Amino acid sequence: MINWRINSFDELTTLDLYKIAYERIRTFVIAQDRPYQEIDETDLIARHILGYQDGELVAYARVFTDEGGVTFGRVLTIPERRGQGLGRQLVQQIEGEIARHFGKCPIFIEAQIDKQHFYEKFGYVAEGPVFDFNGSPHIRMTKPALVQA
Repeated sequence: MINWRINSFDELTTLDLYKIAYERIRTFVIAQDRPYQEIDETDLIARHILGYQDGELVAYARVFTDEGGVTFGRVLTIPERRGQGLGRQLVQQIEGEIARHFGKCPIFIEAQIDKQHFYEKFGYVAEGPVFDFNGSPHIRMTKPALVQA
């Protein structure tokens, strides 16, 4: 059973911050061999979605507004728990948070190209050419607002 929490930056504990940094660096910098500034100023304004299981951070993402819409990123499940449906549950948590706080905004993401088909299952549509983001190919994907005006 996953215990889901959603916090602003100020609501995160120091242990949460450590676990978030640890897993994001392990996933996006070390495993993907992409040396870049992983912790950034977006963390200060984002809503952080944390999935804990037995005291261990097993899933994470952040949601924030940008460019007239809402977006999310740094989506991860830890390697030891992949293939168990956590990614699907995490996207459900993300979209629930978007519906509650940003429901009338269109959604756009910059997805790693190898995750495009995963996001298509949730109704995201690829737009434009593939581009490089911090050393890996990404594609912009969009979805209409979850709550219609």
